[in-house]
Amino acid sequence: MGRKVKVICPYCGVGCGFYISVDDYGNPVGIEHMPEHPVNRGKLCPKGRSALDVLRAPDRLTKPLKRTESGEFKEISWSDAIREVAENLNNVRKEYGPQAVGFLASARVFNEENYAMQKLARVFGTNNIDHCARLCHAPSLAGLSATVGAGAMTAPFEDIAASNFILIWGYNPAETHPILMGQYILKAKEKGAKIAVVDTRCTRTAWHADYFIPIKPGTDLAVIYAMINVIIQEKLYDEKFVKERVERFDDLARFVSKYTPEYAESVSGAPAHLIRQVAREFAKAGKASICWCMGITQHTKGTNNVIGLATLAAICGYYGKEGCAVAPVRGQNNVQGACDMGALPVFLPGYARVIDAEKRKKVASAWGLDDLPAEPGYTVIEMSYAAEQGKLKAMYIMGENPLISDANANHVRKALEHLDFLVVQDIFLTETAQLADIVLPSACWAEKEGSFTNTERRVQWSFKAVEPPGEAKPDWVIITEIAKALGLERFFPYTRVEDITAEINKVVPQYAGITAERLKNSIGGILWPCPSPDHPGTARLHVEKFATPSGKFNTQTPEYTDPAEKPDEQYPLILTTFRYVGQYHTATMTHRSVHLRKRWPEPVAEIHPETARKYGVRDGGLIKIITRRGEYTCRVKVTNLIAKDVVAVPWHFGANVLTNDALDPVAKIPETKVCACKVVPVEER
Repeated sequence: MGRKVKVICPYCGVGCGFYISVDDYGNPVGIEHMPEHPVNRGKLCPKGRSALDVLRAPDRLTKPLKRTESGEFKEISWSDAIREVAENLNNVRKEYGPQAVGFLASARVFNEENYAMQKLARVFGTNNIDHCARLCHAPSLAGLSATVGAGAMTAPFEDIAASNFILIWGYNPAETHPILMGQYILKAKEKGAKIAVVDTRCTRTAWHADYFIPIKPGTDLAVIYAMINVIIQEKLYDEKFVKERVERFDDLARFVSKYTPEYAESVSGAPAHLIRQVAREFAKAGKASICWCMGITQHTKGTNNVIGLATLAAICGYYGKEGCAVAPVRGQNNVQGACDMGALPVFLPGYARVIDAEKRKKVASAWGLDDLPAEPGYTVIEMSYAAEQGKLKAMYIMGENPLISDANANHVRKALEHLDFLVVQDIFLTETAQLADIVLPSACWAEKEGSFTNTERRVQWSFKAVEPPGEAKPDWVIITEIAKALGLERFFPYTRVEDITAEINKVVPQYAGITAERLKNSIGGILWPCPSPDHPGTARLHVEKFATPSGKFNTQTPEYTDPAEKPDEQYPLILTTFRYVGQYHTATMTHRSVHLRKRWPEPVAEIHPETARKYGVRDGGLIKIITRRGEYTCRVKVTNLIAKDVVAVPWHFGANVLTNDALDPVAKIPETKVCACKVVPVEER
């Protein structure tokens, strides 16, 4: 008769649920919708509907691989693979110290596995642990932590649906999060809410908007401050909220006085009259939400952009109320959870800072140690430069593909090739895995069980539906075996994934009451913080006070600055990047779906008709995009939906050979959303 298994979608941060139908022989035979799931209510996007294609992919890794002297891979046993990994990591530690080893966790795997990976790094002796949040929402964590005290979405999706006004900034949910768009944003519009979109492209989301404000890439903060200026000058702010819950408002008012809509227009190209109109309607809405994504964060001033948006919401009193959400919408299904688990170089599990001696020793004590490393570790991009400089000698990468995801990818390749030892743990032989000395085959999401945390802080259990292929193992099992081979077995006494969940309950305060038993018996899970097993979870943050030391909004006023790289005579155009609805991040999973690959087979850059004429580019033709870091050839679409002198390219297929790895000084995120480029037509034979 077969069976149905409850799982969480392996793609974006919305956290949709569905069932996998499994036949009597253990084969996945289809997807069944889950209408009772509180997030997606039975709906799925193209990626979710194609999720089983990953399980059936013929090139899944099934056995450990070792690189031979000739550069080819040969299959080896698990015992040999674990031994080689442990010996190489221990040798590097012995000769150069633990700081010479870097670890990458993954937003693609369960909380329990990310927890295990960051624990391995720290008991090994280093805080060199990071993951792909560094490349997407690190500024959201930094900016929100600095202002409201918690780097997470402030309310559930339901509050977006209950908004009277939704401000969508640098974000295209119609393509990146279709379920959020359809089930919440458009539902709000149906009930009368206004939508404003601020973006560098006229996206599918902008088609649904009441207002579209086009801006030059990298100029967001000037426009944010102009809106704050209008709201303060016209006394549209929430006086009671500001008086009771916002610090240094008078300083803010003086600071933004120079950021007039006219100044913002001169910098960004955004029409001053639209800035005024959107600011007024946003402030007068009574209930409003702000949603953002990579268009805000992937900048050298990404943290400042987030501080600006958080401040915009604060002066209007849009925290802790029904119909109000401040929402950094996560791109991957467990970005939030990986951060919560401490897969970050400056934070331990639960966001205890590694430099905080008291909190650090509390975590150490829970693990049976006197203390843990106190020096912040390298971030993702910093690991590449440390490897190039010989400071980092080895890396252990789980479920990440930095050769495609990281900015300035040509440099990343050189850095990885410079390592003495590289081990990659993944489900496919990715571009990064092809450079590894040892490759370890992982079980994917439906071949194991554990918990994911979506963008609204909803922790959910995903069950095992099928067996992994060949000798592939769950990531937490592999980490535990490597830890034992490293001589760290006393820190990894786990025999089942629930053992790790129980430890998370003890170490991560926000997850104290989110037990495996509760999650398994719940469709829709529990929203953190959940301090005890009898607590229902917390849907809305900052209801009575903020999570800052003072309990008030911590106003900050960083100045607007230009992007790190601007157009010049040699590179006269601006390059920016975007995403397709049917492809996902580095396309490791989605490009193996026949259906998705057929509809979204290749990258197509966008360029304005006037710009195309100026540089001899024709619609549908091939172009070569060139920056100071590399070259990239793809087809082009000539369209009025992009601004003049801007080139926009989807990044899934390797376009990060072009992008700038200049870093935000706080969040250490690279500026992949804006750099200088030129285009050259390519003749086809």
